[in-house]
Amino acid sequence: MPDLPLAIRVLNDRLRFRYSGPRRVARLDTFTLDLADWKLSLTDRTPCFWVHSPEHLHTPIDLADEIRDAVREQAWQNETILVLVDGPADALRRQLAGSFTPFVVIDDRQQKDIHDAPSPTRVMLDILLAQMPRSRLSPYETSRPVTASRFFGRKSYLNKILSHPKTNFLIIGIRRIGKSSLLREVERLLDVSDPPGERERRRLYIDCSVITSPEEFYREIVRQLSPNDMKRLLGRGPQSMRFQSLMFDYLADRHGGPITYLLDEIDRLLEHLGPDLSLFDVLRKASLQGESARFILAGFRVAQRAINNRATPFYNFGRALILDALDRTEVKEMVEIPMEQLRVKLSGRDEIVQRIYRETAGQPNLVQFYCQTLLEQLDRAPEAGSALSIENLRWVYENADFRDFVLQTFMANALPLERAVVFAMVGANGGRTDAFSLKEIDAELDRRGLSVTFTDLDDACRNLVTAGVLQREGKQFAFSIPLFARMLEQNYPIDFAFDKTRREIASTELSR
Repeated sequence: MPDLPLAIRVLNDRLRFRYSGPRRVARLDTFTLDLADWKLSLTDRTPCFWVHSPEHLHTPIDLADEIRDAVREQAWQNETILVLVDGPADALRRQLAGSFTPFVVIDDRQQKDIHDAPSPTRVMLDILLAQMPRSRLSPYETSRPVTASRFFGRKSYLNKILSHPKTNFLIIGIRRIGKSSLLREVERLLDVSDPPGERERRRLYIDCSVITSPEEFYREIVRQLSPNDMKRLLGRGPQSMRFQSLMFDYLADRHGGPITYLLDEIDRLLEHLGPDLSLFDVLRKASLQGESARFILAGFRVAQRAINNRATPFYNFGRALILDALDRTEVKEMVEIPMEQLRVKLSGRDEIVQRIYRETAGQPNLVQFYCQTLLEQLDRAPEAGSALSIENLRWVYENADFRDFVLQTFMANALPLERAVVFAMVGANGGRTDAFSLKEIDAELDRRGLSVTFTDLDDACRNLVTAGVLQREGKQFAFSIPLFARMLEQNYPIDFAFDKTRREIASTELSR
C-alpha cells in the first residue's frame, strides 16, 4: 500500500471508503476520496491535499497560495477541499479561512482522533462542522445537476435503466424535475460498475439544447470521442452520410465496447430538426442492429409527442419513463439523512417531513430549496441552536427567494393555456384552495372570455398534474402546494395576468 495520510488510511481500512492517488500537483500530493456515503456536499471524488514534507509545514503563507493555485489548476473551486496535515495546522487554517472555496484543514492530532475513535464518521463530521457552516456542508443543490451524495431517490428508475443495458430509454419530465441529474447519476453508476480502460470513454453526455442539425450532432460525438478522426469519419460533404451508422461501430471498437450516449434537452434538437427525423433511423440502427451504442434521452413535451407519432422514426425509439415527483419515502430520506449528519434535531420529525412533502408536492428542487433555506436561517440564527420545529418552517414562507423560485418554476414549465387555467382557479377561489372539476374550470374560463375544446382543457389539466402544480382526486383538481395559490395572488394582479395570458393564447392561434 502506498504512503497515505492517517485519516485516509482509517477511512479506507475500516469503512471501505475508496480513494485514488497519490497524484502530484505542482509540489503537492493529492488524493480523491469517496465520501458520498455521508450524503453531504462531499462527493465520491472529494479532493484531498496531503501536507507532510518539512518545508511545507513551516511555510503556511506560501503553502496556502500553492494549495489555492492547485485548486484552480484542477478546477476544484466548487468542491469542498480536505487538507490533511502531518503536524500542527492552526496557521494554515487561518490562511485558508475566508476563501470562496471551502477548505477543511485536519491536523495530526485530529487525524489521530479519527484513528482512535469507535466511530471515525462521527469524529470527522464533528471536525467538518467546526470549520464549515451547515448550509455549505449540506447536499442540497437547486441550480445544477447532482450526482452521488447529492442524489436522492429514483431507485426504481435507476434499476430499470441499469438492469436493461441494451434498451434505449426516453425520460419524460418537466423542467427542474431532475432529468439531467438522473442522466448524470446513470453515467456515474455505469462508470463505477463497468470502468472504462485508460483513455477509453464508454459513456458520453451531450447537451442537445445547443445542437441544431444532424451534422452538429455527429461532430460533437466525434469531437469528444475521437477528435483526430474528424475528417475521416465525417468527410466534407453529403457523401459521408452513408458512413454514419458505421461510425458508431468504429467508436465502440476504439473505446472497448458499446457506448451509452446520454442525450439531454432533446426537445430543442427535435424542434430544430422539424419533420425530418432521419437522424433517429441512424441511431436506431446503431443501437438495435450493430449493438455498438445505447441511447438514453431526456425531454418533455416535444419528445413525448414525437415518440407517440407513428409517422416518424422516433416512434417507439425507446422505452418511455415518466419522471414523476418524489414519493413521501424519498422526501423523508432527503430531509432526514442530511439533517442527522449535520447534527440538526427535528422536533416533531414526522410532522415536519409531512409538511415539507405536502408543501413541495414532492418536487425535488423545491424540497432541496426548502431544506437549504432552513439550514441557512439556522446558520444565521445561532440562538436557535441545533433544533428545527414546525414553527421554524415560517422561515421558508417568509423567504423571498423561495417564493420567487416557486413562481419562476411554474412560469417556466406551464404553457399559456395551463397558466390560464391556474389564474382562473386562483381568481375564482379568492386565495382559497378549493377543488374544481373540469366542468367548473371550463365555466370559469368561459366566463372570462376563453373558450377551449374539451381535449385541450383535459390535456392542460393533465400536464399541470404532471408538473406538480395540481393534484387530482377523482374528478376534482386542487393545488398540490397549498402556498402556491397564495403566492400567485400576492405577487400578480390575477385578472390582469389572466387577460394577458388569454391574449397570448389568441395571438398564438392567429399565427398558426
